[in-house]
Amino acid sequence: MENREILGFEALIRSNIGHPEQLFEMARREDRLFDLDTQSVLRAVSQCSQVISGRKNQLFVNIYPSTLLHHEFHAFLDELVFQRSAGLDIVFEINEAIEEFDRWTELLDRGIVNLLHKKAILIAFDDVGEGAISLKQLVDFEPDYIKLSKYFTNGLEHSQGKQRMIRMLAEFCSGGSSELIVEGIETERQFYILEQMGVVYGQGYLFAKPQPLEELVFVNPIL
Repeated sequence: MENREILGFEALIRSNIGHPEQLFEMARREDRLFDLDTQSVLRAVSQCSQVISGRKNQLFVNIYPSTLLHHEFHAFLDELVFQRSAGLDIVFEINEAIEEFDRWTELLDRGIVNLLHKKAILIAFDDVGEGAISLKQLVDFEPDYIKLSKYFTNGLEHSQGKQRMIRMLAEFCSGGSSELIVEGIETERQFYILEQMGVVYGQGYLFAKPQPLEELVFVNPIL
């Protein structure tokens, strides 16, 4: 965050049907979750590859554990790798939906994490500290990025407890293979405190708000 250089962008879904979670739950009920999930990822990667071709960037996209375990996932992964531009690194933010919590062990048992790394696909855990992700999973999976929930940023100026938790995770990441991204940064004061605590990467409205592709290089930058 020190020089505010862009690390990457997060692709977000917007639909006139309703909230994205409603859209995906509808797809789950109709047994079309894999189709919606994979087509969303492919479209994001295709559009982003056209815009930032020739520049080094990372694109964060959400994906469900059941998609990673689907029998057609390998074919999808080959197509995805073929579509991405040379300068684009893809980061899978694994969705922590409670309906799929029992699938996480399978990701390790079936070697999905190793497969992704062989294909140069990075892994991120989102909403850490507030969602379903446990400390055990942080150790077992060793994700490339740990995205700390914005709960810990909101009011951190007045909370020693939140500051201690952020320092703990920053120290954990500094000695391992994971990088910490703190979400929900909205003020210069929050930015300053996090920077003093050794946080390297951040995301939030202080840097940019979500915007359509045609209005910005891409949406929701991560610094």
